[in-house]
Amino acid sequence: MELAYCGLNCNECPVYLASISKNIEKQIILAKEYSTDTRKFSKDDMFCLGCHSDTLSDKMCEGCEIRKCGIEKTSGSCAACAEFPCSILETYLGVNSDSLNNLKQLAAKYRKTE
Repeated sequence: MELAYCGLNCNECPVYLASISKNIEKQIILAKEYSTDTRKFSKDDMFCLGCHSDTLSDKMCEGCEIRKCGIEKTSGSCAACAEFPCSILETYLGVNSDSLNNLKQLAAKYRKTE
């Protein structure tokens, strides 16, 4: 299982899956689904190779505070950070989210190996 810094399982993310399979039709559908009256997405915005990748969608990833912090502080996951869980994660994910719970399980594994 590949986890984003935030604990999202990349293999369950429709944007990631469409990107790695190069499914242009799915990217077009996702752009329509994700678009709102105030924010429009294109097929090109529906591109993600995971937040550990250097290739990013400006609209989807550029302003992600979790990713920015993860790159600065850890070697792969917020779960490995000495400050985990932090206010950034709790603000953006909520205290009972599946993503945060994924990270808590991973953090427990890290602590056992230390």
